[in-house]
Amino acid sequence: MLNTSAESGSASVPTPRRRPVVVTVAVLLMVPSIVLWLIAGFAFFRAMLRAEGDGLGKVLVVGIGAGVLAIALLVVLLAAMGIFMAWTGDNAAGLAVPAGFTFGLFVVVIVTLLAQGKLSYHPTMVTPLVVGGLAGVSLILIKTPPARAWFASRGG
Repeated sequence: MLNTSAESGSASVPTPRRRPVVVTVAVLLMVPSIVLWLIAGFAFFRAMLRAEGDGLGKVLVVGIGAGVLAIALLVVLLAAMGIFMAWTGDNAAGLAVPAGFTFGLFVVVIVTLLAQGKLSYHPTMVTPLVVGGLAGVSLILIKTPPARAWFASRGG
């Protein structure tokens, strides 16, 4: 089950051949993040389209909505590519970047709400809180020793 041959670079360091469970779990935990970024990006853009106003104000509001949608779609693309890269053992950084970005936004929002004293329970807050937490767990799992050893053995 372990590869200790000289072709792995070091005969004394065993490297796992199979994908570690932590990598599988990290990949699966990022799937809700992709779904939430898609929903949030399109919902924000749609809300900006329905904003009141006309002329330059409407153009600016829709432009901001399009910018947020573009960022959301970029995070979705990066997360999907990161999931593929992590699943194939190509590179851990591909998954760490979107997970770190999602978790970073989660931390910034929580700290801001705490600092302003506005943190209270609302049903609409549950999904972003859970997804931010899952992205943080995914980030931690992808950096564990078994995952690092597996990526190193795969050349990533």
